[in-house]
Amino acid sequence: MQTLGFRRPNQVREAVYRHLKDLLLSGRFAPGERLSEPLLAQELGVSRTPVREALMRLAEEGLVELVPGRGARVRIFSPEEVEEVYGVRALLEGEAAREAALRATPWELADLEARLRAIDEAPKEDYPEQMRRDLEFHRALVRLSGNKTLYRLYEDLLASLALVRSTLPTLSQEEATRKEHQAILEALRGRDPEGAKRAVEAHVYRFRDLVVARLRKGGI
Repeated sequence: MQTLGFRRPNQVREAVYRHLKDLLLSGRFAPGERLSEPLLAQELGVSRTPVREALMRLAEEGLVELVPGRGARVRIFSPEEVEEVYGVRALLEGEAAREAALRATPWELADLEARLRAIDEAPKEDYPEQMRRDLEFHRALVRLSGNKTLYRLYEDLLASLALVRSTLPTLSQEEATRKEHQAILEALRGRDPEGAKRAVEAHVYRFRDLVVARLRKGGI
């Protein structure tokens, strides 16, 4: 973990918060993993105070749990919470795909295809990097809708989505995932709004079912 070069207190606090949040969203920490305040402070080259403040902010955002007497840990979602997160994701991303199919330019779709290739080009054992690129593909898809309100709502959901997704970090390069991503792209290219929406929903709900099944088996 890199040390942070800021020296002003406000800069340090914000840098520590953003750095830890980025690590959480990239899947570098597993659900339920303990976040040691002194260890994080040492690794980042800062005092414990900005780390403590960052963990409190992340707890307010629902990404971290503060356990009395035991410190902080990465939040664990229940199966019911996972179903809620993926249900909202399907609504937002499905509508985004529908709108994107009507307005995306060939150049924008070429960029989206490049993002798909980037997922497969990530190192085979670097699951957090695969997941990060996967989520970037979906963020780019939502941006193509041109709907700023929808994109803002999706960004608000993204933190919870990334934590839920880290329950199964190995799916991004699977053949089934690759085919689903390709189906989304082909529907967009074909200017098929309802087909794009259905392709996204099928993809999202398959991931939901896999994550829920893992949690109910006690996979964390």
